[in-house]
Amino acid sequence: EAMRVLRALGASPRRTIRAALWSGEEQGLLGARAYVAQHFNTPATRERLSVYLNDDPGGGKTLGFYMQGNAEAKAIFDRWLAPLKDLGATRNIIEAIGATDHVPFNEVGLPGFNVIKDFTAYDERTRHTNADYPERTSEDDLKQSAIVMATFVWQAAMLEEKIPRITAK
Repeated sequence: EAMRVLRALGASPRRTIRAALWSGEEQGLLGARAYVAQHFNTPATRERLSVYLNDDPGGGKTLGFYMQGNAEAKAIFDRWLAPLKDLGATRNIIEAIGATDHVPFNEVGLPGFNVIKDFTAYDERTRHTNADYPERTSEDDLKQSAIVMATFVWQAAMLEEKIPRITAK
């Protein structure tokens, strides 16, 4: 939906914006690991990516991003988030989150970030079960999340520089 929004607006970004879908997250991030291995297997291919943004942890509103300890990127993301506060996107946090599809990107030195979601409607008894139906999602939350993601991918695609990587210590 974020891509549809950008297309409907006639957006013409400086950088390529790519949407990627895969499976295997619950089985060990298999899809993301395969994608990274196929597309970012050399320093030259890794140099081409500015940022990877992941939206996986449920269907609630997007509140911001886990910044994976990347303070330089957080300063940039905070500027991008400010105009979205009226939509409920209110915080980027410096802390990291693991076990989502951004992790394989981080493991090869690429800046990957996962959204923070509002888990108000998150029900651990039904999530990832045969009772996890699309009807359980909120259309308003999905629209809000699409707007936040469209805004962030647009901003990233228009930057002259790439999103800062965390340097090895």
